[in-house]
Amino acid sequence: MPESTHPAATIANGATATIASMAADSRDNLLYVDERAPLTAREAWRLLAKTWPFVARHRRLLAIKCALAFFSLTFFLMMPWPLKIVIDNVIDGHRLTGIPAAILTPLVGNDRALMLAAVTLFLLAAVLLIGMVGGSASGLDTRVESGGLDQTGMTSNDANIGDSLWNGLFGYLETRVTIDLTQRMNQSLRTAIYERFIRSPLALYADQKIGDAVFRVMYDSASIGPALYLGVISPIASMLMFVMALLVLYAQFSNQPVIIGIAILFLPVVAIGSGAFGKLVRSQSQAMRESGSNVMAAFEERIAQVQLIKAFGQESRETAAVDRASWASYRSTLKMLVIAAILVMVLAPLVVGLLGYGIYYLFMQVIAGRMTLGDIVLLMSYGMMLVAPISVIGGTWAMVQLQVAGLRRVHSVLDNLGEPRADDHACALDQHIDSLEFRDVAIGHGNTSVLNHVSMSLRAGQMVALAGPSGCGKTTLIYSIPRFLEPHAGAIFFDGLDSRNIPPAALRARVAFVFQSESLFSRSIADNIRYGNRGASDAEVREAAAMAGCADFIEQLPDGYETMLGRRGARFSVGQKQRIAIARALLLRPEIMVLDEPTAPLDPSAESNLIQTLRALSRDRIVLIVAHRPDTLATCDRVFFIDRGTVAASGTHLELATTNAAYRAYIARTASEIQS
Repeated sequence: MPESTHPAATIANGATATIASMAADSRDNLLYVDERAPLTAREAWRLLAKTWPFVARHRRLLAIKCALAFFSLTFFLMMPWPLKIVIDNVIDGHRLTGIPAAILTPLVGNDRALMLAAVTLFLLAAVLLIGMVGGSASGLDTRVESGGLDQTGMTSNDANIGDSLWNGLFGYLETRVTIDLTQRMNQSLRTAIYERFIRSPLALYADQKIGDAVFRVMYDSASIGPALYLGVISPIASMLMFVMALLVLYAQFSNQPVIIGIAILFLPVVAIGSGAFGKLVRSQSQAMRESGSNVMAAFEERIAQVQLIKAFGQESRETAAVDRASWASYRSTLKMLVIAAILVMVLAPLVVGLLGYGIYYLFMQVIAGRMTLGDIVLLMSYGMMLVAPISVIGGTWAMVQLQVAGLRRVHSVLDNLGEPRADDHACALDQHIDSLEFRDVAIGHGNTSVLNHVSMSLRAGQMVALAGPSGCGKTTLIYSIPRFLEPHAGAIFFDGLDSRNIPPAALRARVAFVFQSESLFSRSIADNIRYGNRGASDAEVREAAAMAGCADFIEQLPDGYETMLGRRGARFSVGQKQRIAIARALLLRPEIMVLDEPTAPLDPSAESNLIQTLRALSRDRIVLIVAHRPDTLATCDRVFFIDRGTVAASGTHLELATTNAAYRAYIARTASEIQS
């Protein structure tokens, strides 16, 4: 008898959410309230700073990558010179001047043959170390060109960045280091987000879409790589290349200030243009990630409820819903591409205008005899070289915006989710737990209390039951025992210690749960039973299975305890899964054992055996059962009856049935439902 509406019921009732409402749900979650506000430039810088610790822990790899990238710039900047020397000094016979003269004259003098040999040796060394000019280590590039034109497909490349500007020895080494660095950073951040989700209070999952959680873990976490490379390393390397190239041009063409001026003007033109689009890019990037998250959430929910969809014949409708979500993600990406196209259209006339004037000026200088053809070749080569760093520097802020939206979604999790902590005066549970007491407790999900003014006391040696109509809050109440949920008011005490002063991990090591809807892992039966006690022996596993009443059917299986359960134990009946789950709880040897409707899927014989087992266990521990069946309630030492939002009465089953009219009516109704 479930106490809350299953998510699948929404589908069965025909209330399939629209894509717009799905996006609103993710942003209206109070845990992610910060995502409602527009993403400002100040917030973007703050997010980048908060992400740095996940990069800093891999500082050795980062230092190696930077050293390889920056050292390679020296060769790259020298690559245009050999062609100028060959044209002007080897072929035309001009004397060496400027920078080439300072380097080559002491080595080869004016001997053109030796000059050609020196240039050739340099080119061979440069090709070996950095490859051809403008090449890349494409053989080592881990990007997938057909990743898909949506946020998920595009982000799959962000998680595997491993390329380099070079394709020689340095390119190979840098790519290998980059792949390692990318994966390590992704793994650090991804694991941190996953841990936050897995340690979060259960109340989170009343609102949290699983698909959205998966998207944040798998895809938003991938923002860390591009944020580092595009936001830090590439701009620094590009700025260094830009400054070094300007210094070289100034040293060689100090009598041509127009050339230096044109080169410098390119940078502010691109930077101002891309900076002006920063806010628009940030907003659209946030929309892209939300729509990508919605696709995954829609797909995950429908796959999880495939039986229900088939049972109600809603395959076409639910396929259409996923299709709408996917197209919404695609359209969101197209909007980003339109923004990029507009940016190019705005900047292109300015850039082309500067470039056209520069080319005109250079050839006029050649016609006037103030520059040589080799000078033109050199300047054109440097012009091509400066295109990349100028575009990187100018577009850095716009490119970083694409990743900041992902980092924001990451830090929403890191900042807001996590395990409830023990108070400052944390206490250790050193002794065996003999008492559990609720003192005027209010408990519920979110800010809404389901139960109020709950007071009850449980002692070791007792088997106690919680009874009450479906939806009255029984499951909510037992979830507060191991701090899955925190009381809104009042307190819970273990041997007189406030639960808020006990670390959750220490408390949960003493409490075993058998949940109302048991889920098992796709592992062997033995692994599932051992889940809470990994060091248990085979004999202990068999003993727990026998106590839970599942040993007989397990031993009849061809592979016995090594039988694989399959996804969520789908190949076994509900009753068989429940018994395996009970064996798992028994093997933990808890001091408090909580069972939510453990006998519901069992036949009378199995129920009787289980009750006898629980009776034996309750001699030296607290056993708490959520139950509806009168036979189960009658075997318990005490029954707490929950009605109208509180514990309305307590006593033995017989006492309550005799003295409490509401309890009598509840038992009669329950008996009628069981018989029908």
